[in-house]
Amino acid sequence: MKLMGISKLAELLRSAGDVLDGAIPALVAELEAGSWESTEEMAEFFPAAVVDGMKVRILLGPGYRVDLLADCQAQMILIDYAGSETGARAVKTGSKAA
Repeated sequence: MKLMGISKLAELLRSAGDVLDGAIPALVAELEAGSWESTEEMAEFFPAAVVDGMKVRILLGPGYRVDLLADCQAQMILIDYAGSETGARAVKTGSKAA
């Protein structure tokens, strides 16, 4: 998958420091290596993910999350938000994929 908005993850890595200890580089590697055909398929790979259509929320470590917009047909992912779960965009709108 092609990743866009990766600077948001780099910013989170700088601000969170050791709290996420390798989680962000691992997430980037997993997203880049993935070739999912649907967000439901992504949810199987990330079982704790919350999926709502193209929106995917992945929880990282204590109190952090990454919100993605995934276009699996185009094999592109936009990092929409990366930061604190209690940030301004913390309201959950999706539901966990079955």
